[in-house]
Amino acid sequence: MPSSTSASKRLNATQGIGLLLASLIIYCGVLEVVTRADFTRISRVQIRIERDKLAALTLLPNTGDGARTVLVVGNSLLVHGVEPDQLHQEMAPKYYSAVLGIENTQYLDWYFGLRRLFAEGSRPATLVLCLTARQLTSHGINGEYFAHYMMQERDIVAVKREAQLDNTMASNLFFANWSAWLGSRSMIRNWLLGELMPSVEKLTAYLPEKAPPLPPDEVVTQQSLARLHEIQELCRNNGARFIFVFPPVRGGNDLQENLRSAAASSGIVVLVPVRGGEMPASYFSDGFHLNTQGAAIFTEKLGFELAQPLSQN
Repeated sequence: MPSSTSASKRLNATQGIGLLLASLIIYCGVLEVVTRADFTRISRVQIRIERDKLAALTLLPNTGDGARTVLVVGNSLLVHGVEPDQLHQEMAPKYYSAVLGIENTQYLDWYFGLRRLFAEGSRPATLVLCLTARQLTSHGINGEYFAHYMMQERDIVAVKREAQLDNTMASNLFFANWSAWLGSRSMIRNWLLGELMPSVEKLTAYLPEKAPPLPPDEVVTQQSLARLHEIQELCRNNGARFIFVFPPVRGGNDLQENLRSAAASSGIVVLVPVRGGEMPASYFSDGFHLNTQGAAIFTEKLGFELAQPLSQN
């Protein structure tokens, strides 16, 4: 009799664990299906990213009417700093421009993100990367979002090494690469916050992040040159020219000009359409991103600056 009771308890425990696991699998499956089906329909940011990524993937070196294609990529500084339609008009009819901006991205996001874009068929004649010096030399990545939407699975070991990740972080990226839910969690949180607090972006202007000081200019220049060579080689291997662009920043120093001169001697084009500190504070919405007025001016200057190196075949 006792043995029968013990066997019954073990059976009930096994059934309970099985039911719990089944419930977890169903729950995770529902999250995955809902994310894949609905997230890109309700998030304005993700809708814009998916639309612009699709446009980037369809690029060939020349359009049907003979215009050379230019793909401009970057982060929120590009999203807020460049008006895509205005840039397209500035560069037409000789060049056809497309803009792909993904918030919270830095150099490693784009190095590995471009590897995926090229692997999936994007073939612009020219690739333009727009980042600050700090973002160019950073070892940071955009976490699980980057893993799902920008990273190839085969690059996980290289990402772990370059981003200096531990095994736990690397495993998170591996699973996020497969899961839309894991890869989109941070974006979904931001979307929910924006829906619940529509004015939250205004609050960020009163909570500026204090960035640590950069290393000496010569160190930053050396690190930046190494990375510019790395991404230029990636573009060259995929039939694209490479141009690097500094976005406008509030502070001014000689770093941008020093890097431009050093890069030019190495055959790399670095453009500074607006020098650091040149734009007044009234052209920035939060001290970091340009407002509509600042974006119109920067877009015009960017189109003008791009024309010269693009014309040199």
